[in-house]
Amino acid sequence: MDKRTFRSLAQAAEAYYEELRRFALRRTGSKSLADDVVQETWLRASTTGVAMPYNPRAYLYRMTGNLVVDHLQRRGDADGPRADGALAEQVACPAPAPDAEVAARQEFAILSEAVRDLPEKCRHVFILYRGHGLTMRQIAARLGISEKTVEKHIARAMVQCRKRLREAGREV
Repeated sequence: MDKRTFRSLAQAAEAYYEELRRFALRRTGSKSLADDVVQETWLRASTTGVAMPYNPRAYLYRMTGNLVVDHLQRRGDADGPRADGALAEQVACPAPAPDAEVAARQEFAILSEAVRDLPEKCRHVFILYRGHGLTMRQIAARLGISEKTVEKHIARAMVQCRKRLREAGREV
């Protein structure tokens, strides 16, 4: 995994710009559409209110992939139905390899156990943050605690999850 640290998601998008453009080009087959998609990825990364993801590269790839699908669907809608099925073929995503699926399930089980073992308040904060997508400010307001306390609970949960993954031999 890439160990670079970024101050913002927009900075990460700039660092991976060409890589994301090649990814979008492979998916769309169009340089101009790929450029549009990656520009929109950067724009969304610049204006998003989400916390910096643990893996910004993966987050940006997911964002770019979703935007490719959106753009292709809009283009398909604008041009009418595609008789050759090219749209479906371009956006189809192959199923994960069986070993990748097993590894993901094992990792999920490890993380689930790590979260279950957290102190109740810490677990509740973490689930609101990661599971429900609430911001730290929203969690603080909902639970009547400071944003700093929310931040500390999330950091504690992340440390616990990483520790468990390392203990299981996973690279994090």
